[in-house]
Amino acid sequence: MPTDQFDITAQSILFLMPPGVQPPFQVRLGVHTTNGGLLSKGDFTIANCQDIADAVQKAMQLIETMNLKMAADFILVLPPFVGRNEAEEAALIDTAWSIKEAADKGGWEFSRHLPPPIF
Repeated sequence: MPTDQFDITAQSILFLMPPGVQPPFQVRLGVHTTNGGLLSKGDFTIANCQDIADAVQKAMQLIETMNLKMAADFILVLPPFVGRNEAEEAALIDTAWSIKEAADKGGWEFSRHLPPPIF
């Protein structure tokens, strides 16, 4: 029997930084919610991020403000965007390394793909 208490856990930060995007950019804070046997997933869009550190700081502020739990396997994700030329590919690699450094600093995982959905 489901309870009225929701358990909301922050799962990921998805960086929406395709090639050529200039700040400000957006990230999505992925969450999952459980209530008894009911599981739902969603995200919160965080706009106006000036750089990677600003995006992480804003996401952490939202997690704290909403009193969310952080998943043990919290992950920062840069989707596998494809550059149109060598310069864009090099910029994507630099961005990926910067996000990985932020993940390492926070003690989190880094990936180029979101984790598979829970069914």
